[in-house]
Amino acid sequence: MPPDTAQTVTDSATAEELVARASALGPAIFGRRQKAATNRSVPAASIAEIVDSKVLRACMPERFGGYELPFGAHTDVAMELAKHCGSTGWVSGIIGSHNWWLGKYDPDAQHEVWGDNPDALVGAAFASQPGSGGKPKDDGVIVSGTWMWCSGIDHCDWVSLMTPVFDGDGPPDLTMVLLKKGEYTIDDVWFSPGMRGTGSNNVVVDDLFVPAHRVTRVAELNSKDSPGCKLNTSAVYKLPMLDVFGYSVAIPTLGCAKGTLDHFINGMSGRKGQDKSKLAELQSLQLRAAESSAEIDAAHSIYRADLAHMWAAADDDRNLRPDELLKFKRNCAYVATLSKRAASRVIESMGAGGMNDSNPAHTSFSDTLSGAAHGALSWDKNATLWGKQLFGLNDGQTDLDRRTAAVAKD
Repeated sequence: MPPDTAQTVTDSATAEELVARASALGPAIFGRRQKAATNRSVPAASIAEIVDSKVLRACMPERFGGYELPFGAHTDVAMELAKHCGSTGWVSGIIGSHNWWLGKYDPDAQHEVWGDNPDALVGAAFASQPGSGGKPKDDGVIVSGTWMWCSGIDHCDWVSLMTPVFDGDGPPDLTMVLLKKGEYTIDDVWFSPGMRGTGSNNVVVDDLFVPAHRVTRVAELNSKDSPGCKLNTSAVYKLPMLDVFGYSVAIPTLGCAKGTLDHFINGMSGRKGQDKSKLAELQSLQLRAAESSAEIDAAHSIYRADLAHMWAAADDDRNLRPDELLKFKRNCAYVATLSKRAASRVIESMGAGGMNDSNPAHTSFSDTLSGAAHGALSWDKNATLWGKQLFGLNDGQTDLDRRTAAVAKD
């Protein structure tokens, strides 16, 4: 292991101060939103500004130059950026979350990623095509296959892939393997009606040897006593990676809904109908805006309450119970559901103009729908699991159990 020497943190910041930095970047990022959609990737200028602002370091370990703030600081930043450009906010939330859970990895892996470059960007993919996986070899694993939907990968220096490792006839061991740029190729497959700029392309790996220190079991990442705790003892690294990750995509989606409402209000203020009446004075539009704002506020309240619950458990060094984790997943999905409702209600009253690519409300609306389509935000799946919990019908399986069973069938 490299010497355990902490880097000098150039400044300190609260979560609110990081959101203010993100807000200051908003106008320039908004101005590039169409470029992001056209190129199907967040513009390099936006990535550079975000990196320079250090907002991606919100939950990154302090010893490597991060702020080590409580979980949710990174999603607060992503929500603010998503109001201006959904794709940029999404990529920020994703990569910001990786800077958090990488702090739970093997210390040698953390040093390799951040030791010489605290601004290194790490992508990730949790879903893979059938047949993808790894096999033990010497002191590591051989990895091969295709991993899907790796947001922001064009800008990343590293990627971490959820990889089933098969050893004998038993069930696979789900791991996260860490690869550096050049050890994988990118398959350009992302063509989406919303979140166009996320560049959520596939990652292809061909019989690559990955050393053991870059292979971390998901079961350990879901533990409050992960390998990274040897370096990072803060409470934020005690939360289970897989079970709270959903908010890293739910909250950028909520930011898109906020953006949709903001653009709706701005677009309708001062606009006149064919009969020269002021549209903003129509009670029907006022009611739509009011109800959508209530849904956005409700979703935000659910989020803040869950964060407080997580922080308390982490501060108490307590393992979250299965029912608590199921409720988090239900709530993440409900935040996405409320976001879709809020955005849809106002966009449908804008007429043909609301369906125009040049209208920022339409872009934010499309991004809201696409963000909410993420598997972690599926209402049908997560609400069903919670409904079973209410009736005492759950089989006791964890998310990790279900994922392991699924890849075992491939």
